[in-house]
Amino acid sequence: MLDPALQRPKGAAMPKPAVFFDDPLEPDSPDDRGLIVTRRGLCRLVTVAAEVGARFQREAERTDPVAWMLAPRRLFGGAAAVEACLRHEHFYRALVLHGLSLGVDADPGGFPVLAQAQDGRRELGRPRRGRSTRRRSQAQLQLYTATIVFAGGGVMLQAFHASVAVHPAEVIERLRRRFGDDVLEHVDMRVGFDPAMPIVVALVPEGVARMIREVEAACSEPGARSFAVDIEQRLEA
Repeated sequence: MLDPALQRPKGAAMPKPAVFFDDPLEPDSPDDRGLIVTRRGLCRLVTVAAEVGARFQREAERTDPVAWMLAPRRLFGGAAAVEACLRHEHFYRALVLHGLSLGVDADPGGFPVLAQAQDGRRELGRPRRGRSTRRRSQAQLQLYTATIVFAGGGVMLQAFHASVAVHPAEVIERLRRRFGDDVLEHVDMRVGFDPAMPIVVALVPEGVARMIREVEAACSEPGARSFAVDIEQRLEA
């Protein structure tokens, strides 16, 4: 059943919301907006829709998968998945979000290297003259930071994480190993370090913040790959 906020009211003159989709049960209208879509784009859309439905069923998620596909998401810059996932970069963002069970939305800052990482894997077997594959793989290293605010099961957790990785999935796996699966949907991950975030101000000492900024400025160096910081505050009832 569609989210009522996404359905068109019948018999009432109301302004259309910023993101509006016609009721699919109604017949086609000359006023329907047209889209130019490639077959590849449709395959991406079908793949995401199937992944969303399977994940929500597997995890007993209360959000309706159709409503998720039609509602605007931060992950896609305010667009809805039903159109955004026709594009290559948004398609990969949706797969990571649902494949790693990162909640129903996320800050897109943690996902910008996805397309680059995919391109890099395709090019590893074809090095260009004068440029080594090692140099290209190092150039993809970035500093990722993540915060977690979680309460449940008699535990209140506030945590900060920073590490250098090629792909955000590496960071998620580190968080999974340290904090467990239950808190993953509460992860707010981004590329880079923002010392002004309230939870960062509360948890990260100034000396550690300076070190993180230094690593961020030199994260392409070979030794930076092993850098990782975890700071947590936990209260148990």
